[in-house]
Amino acid sequence: MKNQFSRRKFIKNGVYVTAATGLASTLGCGGDVPTIHSIKKAAVIGSGFGGSVTALRLGEAGISTALIERGQRWSYTGPDSFPTLLSMSQGDGRTTWLSDFDAPSGQIPVNRHAGMLERIEGDTVDSVVGAGLGGGSLVYGGVLLQPREEIFNEIFPYLDYAQMARDFYPKVLGKVSGGPIPDDILGTPFYKAKQAFIQNATAAGMMVVRSDVGFNWNIIRKELTGELPLAASIGEYVFCCNSNAKNTLDKNYIAEAEATGKVTVNTLHNVKTITRVGRKGPYVVHCEVIDVEGNVVMNHLIGCEYLFMAAGSLNTTKLLLKAKALGDLRGINDAVGAHWAANGDELMARIGVTSDLGPVQGGPPSIAAWDFNNSIKPVGFMHSPANSAPGQPPTQLQMAMCKPDQPGTLSYLKDSDKVFINWPMEANGYARQAHMESLQKIAAFSGGMPLPDLALGRPTMWHPLGGATMGEATDIETGELYGQPNLFVMDGALMPGSTAAANPSLTIAANAERIMANLIPRIA
Repeated sequence: MKNQFSRRKFIKNGVYVTAATGLASTLGCGGDVPTIHSIKKAAVIGSGFGGSVTALRLGEAGISTALIERGQRWSYTGPDSFPTLLSMSQGDGRTTWLSDFDAPSGQIPVNRHAGMLERIEGDTVDSVVGAGLGGGSLVYGGVLLQPREEIFNEIFPYLDYAQMARDFYPKVLGKVSGGPIPDDILGTPFYKAKQAFIQNATAAGMMVVRSDVGFNWNIIRKELTGELPLAASIGEYVFCCNSNAKNTLDKNYIAEAEATGKVTVNTLHNVKTITRVGRKGPYVVHCEVIDVEGNVVMNHLIGCEYLFMAAGSLNTTKLLLKAKALGDLRGINDAVGAHWAANGDELMARIGVTSDLGPVQGGPPSIAAWDFNNSIKPVGFMHSPANSAPGQPPTQLQMAMCKPDQPGTLSYLKDSDKVFINWPMEANGYARQAHMESLQKIAAFSGGMPLPDLALGRPTMWHPLGGATMGEATDIETGELYGQPNLFVMDGALMPGSTAAANPSLTIAANAERIMANLIPRIA
């Protein structure tokens, strides 16, 4: 990977300035809003688990970097900083990225707002992606689950599990994790649902573990003692956390990246197109700078020598497919958009559970169970706290995960400027059967009726993965997109539709750490 431009030539290159000015007109910049230009050696699109790792390591290497995020910088200011279960049931625009209906359900009307989660449609399923500084860490359950080696090796035969377990998983956990759930918290009445899941899954012959989580257990402990308002401990943990217990990436990786003095954070910058100056020149990222209601207030063209894509599986792939469709980038390979899946996931329920679930189901999710005796394929479960409405039967939710039977694809819809999910639901029947077999084993000890996601409404795929996978669309060691020198993919788009029956965040971040360890000596 040869460095095409020296830093001095890159900054002083008159071709860039001329082309960028012309590009503003081509892209529709100017007009009613001003257009500004800036130049960095590197730009990172997206600030989730891939982007935040990338930004920090670039900053530490002394590389001037623009971290580009379409959403807001959220901050804790008190007990109403973030959406609550009550506000979400009534329609809270803070949950949702620029839509008239909420992202969690797709059904509740909300005011258009630059909120935390975007819902993306497909033919048989929908999926979701985070928005805001910290990306998916704002809206995930906090699970940092390391995959089991026997499943990992099947999904990632080209990666060294021992190295990941020795070097890169611990590096991420050292920044983000608050550790597994402590005994004293697990033993409280608010966590009886977790106690029941441990007992039931163990009785069913599954391997049960306490996962690392991206939460501060000391803060949750203060919730339980009344020193802080109840939030995570009553199941309000997805959309940040109103006790400030959630270790979102803006508090660690991104804060440290900014502290290097080399990383500039650009929030409310919605990337519209990516192009290039000539065939070998720098990349130019066209951003619409918006307000919190989505109105465009400015255009910002950011030039860079090295471009890192980390907008999440769905939006990274969308931007690449769009650049290909519009002819903005030549040479994007045909594997972009392929090998997409969502970790073989399915949010399943047991309705009418007879085990004692306590007065409330406290969060975050922190107990996982693997069924290695499944007759079809290994299945992983993550217990997901779910509080039933008054008068409703006791319910437990589990996120089931396994290797998908067949991947789907992503396509770009030019007329609507959207990415679309093409998911072969029928071709993934064995995976769904495997989920149900394992869930029925647990139900044999907990009671209740096992229900698939199809019985709970339109299926939603919560762990989108793939679209620019390693070894197919991108280089395994560097994430460089085949056909696009100095353009690297760093996020869940690299994953081959699965992270080995475990929640993806930890593996996405650890893989980004691995890639940056390979890249920095070559580009710094």
